Amino acid sequence: MKSLIQDSSLTSLSALWVTLCTGLVWKHPELLLVFVSFTTCFAIAFVLGHPQNKVRVQIGIMACVLALLSLYHFRVPPPEYLALSILVGFLAFDHWYSAMYCTKPLAVAVEDALTLTLQLTLLVLVLSSDQQAWWSSYRSFLLTWTVYKITRLTWQVDQVPSSGDTKKRGVPATTNGTSNEFTKTQITSSKEPFFSHSDRLWTIRGEQYDLNEYISLHPGGKEAILLGRGRDCTALFESYHPFTQQHETVLQKYRIHKTDTDVSSKDPFYSILCQRVQESLKEQNFHPRNDRAASWLRCFYYAIIVTGVLLSARAHFKGSIWGSFFLAVFGWLVGALGHDAGHYSASRSAWMNDWGVWAMSFLCNPIMWQHQHTYAHHSHTNSFEHDPDLHHFVTFLRVHRRFQHNDVYKYQSNVPYVIFAYCFVCFGTCFWVPMSVIQEGGIYGMVEWTDRKRPLRALGMWAHLLVYVGFLMVWPFFVHSTLLKGLCAVVAHVATCGLLFALFSQINHLNEASLERKQQHDNPLLKNSWAVAQIETSNNFCPQSSFWHVLSNGLNLQIEHHLFPGLNHCHLYRIQPIVQATCREFGVEYKSYPSWSELMNATLQWLDKLAKAPSSH
Repeated sequence: MKSLIQDSSLTSLSALWVTLCTGLVWKHPELLLVFVSFTTCFAIAFVLGHPQNKVRVQIGIMACVLALLSLYHFRVPPPEYLALSILVGFLAFDHWYSAMYCTKPLAVAVEDALTLTLQLTLLVLVLSSDQQAWWSSYRSFLLTWTVYKITRLTWQVDQVPSSGDTKKRGVPATTNGTSNEFTKTQITSSKEPFFSHSDRLWTIRGEQYDLNEYISLHPGGKEAILLGRGRDCTALFESYHPFTQQHETVLQKYRIHKTDTDVSSKDPFYSILCQRVQESLKEQNFHPRNDRAASWLRCFYYAIIVTGVLLSARAHFKGSIWGSFFLAVFGWLVGALGHDAGHYSASRSAWMNDWGVWAMSFLCNPIMWQHQHTYAHHSHTNSFEHDPDLHHFVTFLRVHRRFQHNDVYKYQSNVPYVIFAYCFVCFGTCFWVPMSVIQEGGIYGMVEWTDRKRPLRALGMWAHLLVYVGFLMVWPFFVHSTLLKGLCAVVAHVATCGLLFALFSQINHLNEASLERKQQHDNPLLKNSWAVAQIETSNNFCPQSSFWHVLSNGLNLQIEHHLFPGLNHCHLYRIQPIVQATCREFGVEYKSYPSWSELMNATLQWLDKLAKAPSSH
């Protein structure tokens, strides 16, 4: 009853507020832009949904960036007037929205209230007195305040949880009587404690090890070994040492905590695969460890693509829309170098891999990529609770049954809508998700950003975020002659990059056969096998095609890549036949599609199935 009264009061106050604003705009038409800014902020907040406190911060950053752009690209009305109207509209929204959903510190609330009052007063006084020349003197103050506001919003890392978030913590959705569905917020906030492992130890097969003294001695480099610190890194440990036993001997020197777990126990099926793959490679006069990095031909390919990136970046910098488009194409292709280096397989030299992973910059924040992809996705492929890749699209697409159904998902039955959603993939992984990681210290509450306290890594996260936004999304508005051309350049790059990334990466894991494994294995070698899970949750397509291998950055051999991530993509064709034959022998489902279109159709059919309400599927 109390909740009902509160909701009724809120509705009444909202109606009164809109009525007053409408009357004010009717009396002062010059305030129309403020009202438009105010209502637009609310519309965006409604689309973005939860968590409200983070949404408020993100809308504030967008409003400030738009205000800065308007200072340089609008002449009528005066750009300062447009920028101030946008900011006043946001500040009004911020006060109203915070009162409904969030809690701001008193000092911040007072500061924002005074700022809103001052700016709104100046706006009315200057317009009413027709002192348009005054705007030029106000520009420097407006610019300074906007930059300050962006800085403060960026560092306002969800210090106070929004009431909307706390209401949902750990509660299963009960839509249509199904208690196994969760919203994204519920999944990311239902784990207590947030991160459970010691941040100084490595957990492998249930045992804990203190490898801090070994970091500088690690042959794969310090970044590779630090990626496993503070978490269960069993999958990393096994999959990056498939052709040697030396690591086992080294490991035992640093064990500090014993449990009932048999330390010698390993995935027996994976051991069989490793042995057979090693023998197959040796038969091809290929050394599994010494030759695992990029071949000379692969390095030449890297050089060609990097050249393409530099040339297209130059054209983009000078204001060419085609330059922005081709920067996206080459940005996708150079991701092959970043992907290889992110798995420590571009080179046997650790420092080259550490730098090479930055070739992922057009597709994903490279610092975040190591935690999201190299660790979490490859360790827990298609696990709803542990694979962050399943949670990227929740705003537009429902890719797993356990996501609560809402009305927007009904559109994913239409291919154009799916294509539209895919256009935002790289914007999400380069800006939206990294912003959340910086604010929350982890990815969706399931993967900790373990090196956030290392200054250079934290700086790298911020640097990529700022350069991506500045060079790819803001710069075009300064070098193109019109705002429309600048917008076209941004859309050409972001949409093209997103489409290429999504059309070749999402199909590898998102279909019914991969997400809902129905095969039950009675063979003790296959039960609870990490390798079997990798195979049955992944998909290949056109495994013998060089064309698709190049265009997809090697993702056409996804099964082999997940089993042996430390083997460069250019060598995966060597092991594909023996992996497939071994799976056939043991009855493990090995999905290899004869064409890209067939695998894409499998993904679209799955999305179509999940577009329907839970009671319908």
